[in-house]
Amino acid sequence: MKEISKRNKTINYSSLKRTHFAENYALTLQELYSDIASVPHFNDEEVMLEDWGVDFFYIDTKEELEWMVIVALKIFINQTGCEVSHVLTNQKFKEFAVIQEYSCLGKNFTMINNGMEINVVEVEDEF
Repeated sequence: MKEISKRNKTINYSSLKRTHFAENYALTLQELYSDIASVPHFNDEEVMLEDWGVDFFYIDTKEELEWMVIVALKIFINQTGCEVSHVLTNQKFKEFAVIQEYSCLGKNFTMINNGMEINVVEVEDEF
């Protein structure tokens, strides 16, 4: 039986650091995410994003690619302890960064999804 990777566990940090490298990497991921997400895809058809070397045919594949970019961002934040949400401008993508940053800092938070957007609200400790 294959041993389960420990890389998927949340790493707790007392604070997150800001670096230009991390900010540039997150902005690159955001650009890739935005390019994939912004492609209108009503019927199954071949889509090629030449700048990224990414192509897909089915809308399900498009959504899976979007999610993989989000996962890459979350893993990057978790493994490096870098804060990047402050430079992101795509609201949906930024929310996933905030969620991961809160998790890494051990903050209590609640996610509210109204079907249109997800809001992250920090919850104060009750004690």
